[in-house]
Amino acid sequence: MNAPQSPVRFPFSPRHAMKFGTPVPDMGTGPIPAESVTSPEYFEREREQIFKQAWLQVGRVEEIPNPGDYFTRELHVFKSNIVVVRGKDGAVRAFHNMCTHRGMALATEPCGNTRGFTCEFHGWGFGLDGSLQAVPAIESFPGLDKGKLGLKALACDTWNGFIFVHWNPQPKQSLAEFMGPLAKDMDGFPFDQCQHIAHYTARVKANWKLSIDAFQEAYHATYLHRHAIPGAGDIELALPTSVRFYGPHRSVSCWLKTDIQPTPAEAIAYKYGHFGFVKADQGDSRGLNPSGDESWWFDINVFFPNFFCDLGRGWYFTYNFWPVSANETVWVMNIYQMQAADAGDRLAQEFTRIVLRDTVYEDMSTMEFSQKAFDSGVITEQTIGDTEIAMRHQYWVADEWVNGRRP
Repeated sequence: MNAPQSPVRFPFSPRHAMKFGTPVPDMGTGPIPAESVTSPEYFEREREQIFKQAWLQVGRVEEIPNPGDYFTRELHVFKSNIVVVRGKDGAVRAFHNMCTHRGMALATEPCGNTRGFTCEFHGWGFGLDGSLQAVPAIESFPGLDKGKLGLKALACDTWNGFIFVHWNPQPKQSLAEFMGPLAKDMDGFPFDQCQHIAHYTARVKANWKLSIDAFQEAYHATYLHRHAIPGAGDIELALPTSVRFYGPHRSVSCWLKTDIQPTPAEAIAYKYGHFGFVKADQGDSRGLNPSGDESWWFDINVFFPNFFCDLGRGWYFTYNFWPVSANETVWVMNIYQMQAADAGDRLAQEFTRIVLRDTVYEDMSTMEFSQKAFDSGVITEQTIGDTEIAMRHQYWVADEWVNGRRP
């Protein structure tokens, strides 16, 4: 790791510099080969060396508040569907959603509440702790040991209400060790006081890293978001205020101009509401702005390999990028805002939901075009600039993990 760098000042930005809040890894400076977003062989190595070796965020505890509550997730990268359930003891557990008899799915609905899981194929019954409890006609299975045929578990743990799983039931790193200092920077944010206001998902024909690229740099904002985000047409908004690296994870802080003329809808929404995506002057500052930047707007926090948790004052949103194949990804977004106290806050929530929806639709409009270009073989590499340093970090970390050189 290199020593922290001095602020980088850009020729076209006399008023603004990008700071590094942590040491910067030696990631090189050249173009990024397209192989990592096109090669099926490379993707299979990612499946084994990245996704089966990392903690992955799959939900929040509010989705399963009571004993017996459960939800399922289709994780194509594992070639498995999983079920996450709250036990009678209050513990949250995760299992591969398959009967250990002949593989039938046990939870066939996306969510629900149950006293146990019973296979609809042959009636084998499992407790909320995964133990095998009932086998019809057990006498026809001589020597069967129910203690060895419980549900196949994944490691499961939580952080600030977020539920994570690990392919290995006994991973080498705990969740806290894996998340490291980036999670500590975010501790104190009032996640438990926020209300879920929107959910979006899409299946896109693009590599998971290429999909992530559109969301972890602001260089594109000046052009792509010039209509959706007030003031985005100013080139200065394309520059991060600060960047931090935490092993495989990264964090980028963005800045907001305060002299932007609001749209009529924005002016009404934020006149009566306390919190919102482009209303950066109010709200609790805990867990935010770790580098102490001026004109700070929000932090883009990326937990490797595929989970974003972006924080602003009074709101946050998350992305998950679930690989399906080398050139297909399931994208999921959830938006949260401080609990609404009155009708004005509800209006601000709705404005935030719409602004973010329109913004991410613009981001997503780029992915499949880029994937087609690289799949064609006409373009064989990506050229990465200084403002896109988070992208460079992503490709560098992925390549290190794929090749057994985890930083």
